Amino acid sequence: MEDEPVAETKLGLIDLLCIGVGSTVGSGVFVLTGQVLPIAGPSASLSWVFAGIACLLSGFAYMELSARLPTRGSCYTFSYHGLGELWAVIGAFCITLEYGISGAGVARNWSQKMGSFLGDEYKHTVFFYFGKGTWPADATAAQLADNYARTDDNYLDLSAAFLTAGCTLLLMGGLSLSKAVVNFMTFLKVLLVIFMVICGFTGASQNIFESGEVFAPGGINGVINATTLLFFGFIGFDEVCCLSSKAKNASRTMPLALIGTLAIAAMVSFTAQLAISLISQPGQASDFGVAFEQMGWTVISWIVRLGELILLPLVVLLSILPQPEVSAAMSTDRLIPSIFRRQASDGTFVWGLALTGLIALTALALACPFSILWDVISLGVLLSFNLSNASLINIRYGNGGAVCQPRVAKLVRVLFVSAIVAGYINWKEILHVTLTSSTQPELWALILGPAFSALTVFLTVYIACYCKQVQDKDQGDIFKAPLVPYIPALGIYVNATLMAGISWTNHLVFAALLAAWLLLYLLYPCMARARKEAKEVCGDDGDL
Repeated sequence: MEDEPVAETKLGLIDLLCIGVGSTVGSGVFVLTGQVLPIAGPSASLSWVFAGIACLLSGFAYMELSARLPTRGSCYTFSYHGLGELWAVIGAFCITLEYGISGAGVARNWSQKMGSFLGDEYKHTVFFYFGKGTWPADATAAQLADNYARTDDNYLDLSAAFLTAGCTLLLMGGLSLSKAVVNFMTFLKVLLVIFMVICGFTGASQNIFESGEVFAPGGINGVINATTLLFFGFIGFDEVCCLSSKAKNASRTMPLALIGTLAIAAMVSFTAQLAISLISQPGQASDFGVAFEQMGWTVISWIVRLGELILLPLVVLLSILPQPEVSAAMSTDRLIPSIFRRQASDGTFVWGLALTGLIALTALALACPFSILWDVISLGVLLSFNLSNASLINIRYGNGGAVCQPRVAKLVRVLFVSAIVAGYINWKEILHVTLTSSTQPELWALILGPAFSALTVFLTVYIACYCKQVQDKDQGDIFKAPLVPYIPALGIYVNATLMAGISWTNHLVFAALLAAWLLLYLLYPCMARARKEAKEVCGDDGDL
């Protein structure tokens, strides 16, 4: 970091809060608040609180680690320092899914919404279908002959590609330009949500607190199921960690930005959930635009839909923003070519943005069907949370950068695996079966689930009671996560439980993509060595 040019523009607390809130408050308020109504009804507002608490379990790890390691890379850097290179490479894969790839998916989602808003002429101009398609079950002969009546997402999307490329070019213009745009659009987004909430409370058509059945029609089971869904409405809060190197007084500012992002996102989502519950038909999925239209408030419905279309590109912009920071950190560690860490005079990774944004992500936005990738992205996010939790435990006990306590390092690895296995078995084979069907869980699950849970508790208590935490004299006064290792261990278990709610098919896709990523990691040193030898033969020994 000492040899790199000093960024002309630094991010203050307000800037970081705008980035965090802008990337977190989006699909949760505009989409999930309506989708969750058939599951939990108005009690979904409580599910937002529980989901925020579950997210905070991992948020504590990000707060301390971003204060300890105020540099770029987020989970990648945390895992490298706390667990080792292989885990860091896995972490880099996870946050690449969370940021860059999800941004391309949001661009395609925005294009679909634009098509619904503008009509068929828009779709015929920018969508070009390919491959085998699917149609509605009740499709007519005319619809079966029309590609634009298809329900799949196998199509080329020109507008999504242009949006992704445009956001990348804006970021290439420098942090001072993109920072102003982000702050302004985040301010507009918060204003839009406040407007929606006020209109929702003003137009309330029912008393959601009339009885327990009205407020929580799905009971405890509905609240739990809604919590697992709404947890993903907080995805993106950790994005600010990738920008630590550009933050003012990062050791103090980053924890405040993280806790502020989570608090604002939870408060906004809670009130938005109450508002849409007051104006929607009980038991039916909806969104603010549809609900206002059903009430006869056509102008307000139009404002909400138009506002969402204008502000959704902010999520695309913020998804691309941290990707070159992660690539630069990997390049500094010689895991990918040096071109990814080349900076302009103002500190912008222009080549990294060009390669990841203009080429890779634009191509994904143009041609990649995302129907199966959303759950795969969620798996990556949750795994990155677990890696950060495990890294925090290891670093607290003196294994940051070097293994000074080998016994603790081994115990943390076993704890990591046992907590994940316990979460999967307890949810997928016991709790989910008990809550959703009349069948009894399998005997092996009733034995192994509690056994791995007990092992996780034992290892956590053993590390806390019989292993000594290392006090860092050179760290100064930084934020310290409370109750380590208890809260990080609980965070790993909770995240694993949420991962267990995703289908095995998506797990297989995630495993295949991760295997391909690791294969590139293993092959790159061989390719780099061959290229270096070729350069030496030609008389050029420049850095790859």
